[in-house]
Amino acid sequence: MTLTRIAPLVYLLALAGFAMTGMAAEIPIEISAGEGLEWRRDEKVLVAAGGVVLTRGAMKLEANSVSAWYREGKDGKDQEVYRVDAAGNVRLATEGAKGFGETAAYDLDQGVFVLSGGKPRFEAEQLVVTAAQNLEYWEVKQLAVARGEAVAESGDRKIRADVISAYVGPAEGGKTELSRVEAIGGVSIMTPDDSAKGNEAVYDAKSGVATLCGNVEIRRGSSVLKGKCAEVNLNTGVSRLIGGGGSVKGLVQPQN
Repeated sequence: MTLTRIAPLVYLLALAGFAMTGMAAEIPIEISAGEGLEWRRDEKVLVAAGGVVLTRGAMKLEANSVSAWYREGKDGKDQEVYRVDAAGNVRLATEGAKGFGETAAYDLDQGVFVLSGGKPRFEAEQLVVTAAQNLEYWEVKQLAVARGEAVAESGDRKIRADVISAYVGPAEGGKTELSRVEAIGGVSIMTPDDSAKGNEAVYDAKSGVATLCGNVEIRRGSSVLKGKCAEVNLNTGVSRLIGGGGSVKGLVQPQN
């Protein structure tokens, strides 16, 4: 193994003449480390430790340690980073969104982060998404995918499911806000007044309408409506059951 240790508090734009780039756009990667950097030439990896900060365009990644894997560029001269692994108090900030986890894997070819460990979390304007297993964030699609006891919260609305895909879009002031949620498996949608359950759901944040299908159950207080599919307007509180070839049922309990 050929290993070069670089002094602490090093700031990189290029290392020993290597252009650190990634994806087709060839955006430079910059790394700073509090304890030091190791350049393992045979393994084609840079290892940074101690308060590491990695930036790439508008993206900023902070962690206790970072490994940046590189390969030969298309020109046969420069080297390009294609994967970054981070561990320990991982914090990600990019295009009006933030992510948190114990570990992270960043695939630069696909432009996707996978956060895991502890309880991975994704934040945007008026939106928090958490997961028990892992959380993916796709930069170009602006899509957060939470797996395992996934929860998406926006204002006073909460969506729970096995898997949640939350799409975000641009908001005022350069921020990012929720535009759409797709939920699969054990879905429940809750507001201060109502709750709805189903096997799967799609929620449009702009219209406030959630469409649920599969063993749908809508509750308000002790009253309940059941059917195969339903449309629930979380803005107006109006719910509409859709039979879909099956029966619909309702139980309305009088209030004292």
